[in-house]
Amino acid sequence: MSDRFGFFSDELYFIAAGKHPAWGYVDQPPLVPLLAQGIEHLTGGSLVALRTVPALGAGTGVVIAALAARELGGGRLAQLLAALVYGLAPFVLMTGHVLATGGLDINLATCTVFLLLRWIRVRDDRLLLWIGVVTAVEVQVKYVSVSFWVVFLICALFLGPRDILRRPRLWTGAAVVTLSALPGLVWQARHDWPQIEMTKVIAQEVRDAGAGGFGFIGAVLSICGFAGVVFFVYGMVRLLRSSAYRAYRSLAWSILGVALVYAISDGRAYYLAGYLVVPLAAAAVAFEGKAGRPLWKWLSVPVALLSLGLVPIMLPMYPASALNHSPDGLSKDTFGWPDMADTVAGVYRALPDGTRRNTVVVTDGYSQASALDRYGPARHLPPVYSGHRGYWYFGRPADSVTTVIYVGADKPYLDRYFDTVRKAGTVDNRLHVSNLNRGQVIWLCEGPRQPWSRLWQSFYHLTAVTPRGDTPSK
Repeated sequence: MSDRFGFFSDELYFIAAGKHPAWGYVDQPPLVPLLAQGIEHLTGGSLVALRTVPALGAGTGVVIAALAARELGGGRLAQLLAALVYGLAPFVLMTGHVLATGGLDINLATCTVFLLLRWIRVRDDRLLLWIGVVTAVEVQVKYVSVSFWVVFLICALFLGPRDILRRPRLWTGAAVVTLSALPGLVWQARHDWPQIEMTKVIAQEVRDAGAGGFGFIGAVLSICGFAGVVFFVYGMVRLLRSSAYRAYRSLAWSILGVALVYAISDGRAYYLAGYLVVPLAAAAVAFEGKAGRPLWKWLSVPVALLSLGLVPIMLPMYPASALNHSPDGLSKDTFGWPDMADTVAGVYRALPDGTRRNTVVVTDGYSQASALDRYGPARHLPPVYSGHRGYWYFGRPADSVTTVIYVGADKPYLDRYFDTVRKAGTVDNRLHVSNLNRGQVIWLCEGPRQPWSRLWQSFYHLTAVTPRGDTPSK
């Protein structure tokens, strides 16, 4: 099932980025690109091997959910409930079968908050060192964990456990995290902090999707699933109100505080997902005590069936012929990359021999560039470049390049940079699956108006789509 359709666009990007190792990238720290390229190199490009990593991560998260329920005093039923609800949550189903920064970050955050939960109960300071190690790895995937720790330390100062702030091993762990993050921060500083600009772009994308501000609440609930919403809400109530969970109250307020930070700053809902294991586990323990009540029995069956019904929707458990009728947008975007490469190769082969020698491919999005980087060599395509996000840093066309096969954008935009621009084709796929790639126009652009050493700066963009025809042509 993991290799049913093809690579997800970000997976292709990570593989391409890993060929250009660095301490940081415009849009992320270095761990996932290096991991993706390492798996690609060792396995000869096995998609199954690549996706074994997120699958193992999701499985680990399910086990941690059960352990969290046990930490809160739950028996076997509570542990089973916590594992099932966590495992059936859309944020696990979506991220557990593709290699992405979000999935790894969620699982590392889940591990971190479980270790913190356990420290609160047993006060074993060795756990604080392990928390530091896990967080140090997490900041090599995403920097969002910093928000949680700032909020948690403030909550601990006012609500307890205050003694955690006096534990030397906490600050030793913090030093480990700082040392881990330092090379990436130096890279960001040397490149004028592009990650900050990237955060602004993400915030705009969140606002455009209606998931910012109050919409963040709905976005979080949507990634929890049917059972997850019930367990999340009830678990938060239990953590905040039950005297049995007084020691963990700072964790509950930390989750609410981080949610507020992301709602105000228009962060993505899944940034919060890893920490939801605590209220899910608390609810599982509470429901274990109510298992014999008629209302519980009456509600559990439909909620369980609705949650199970998400599995075939969120996972690619159907043939490619059914993609056009599926709401699974992620799987749709894994289909058709070789078809795109075939179309671009057809445009390239149609050029005269003399023209081909000075031709490269440039794409408007890193997704297309990454796919052509992988599938292009077998089709004898020339080098591929893109000005989108981190791909801009991977190199530019040589000044000798006079012809560009450009994937994406529109004629008014490209007229700014080339003497002649004409349509040469359109991206499609063999099943005409409607996805973000299908319908992209392929342009043949000749006569760059400046040397590429000067022109390339103009192609840099962070947004998913560069500005279009509202700017007059030069």
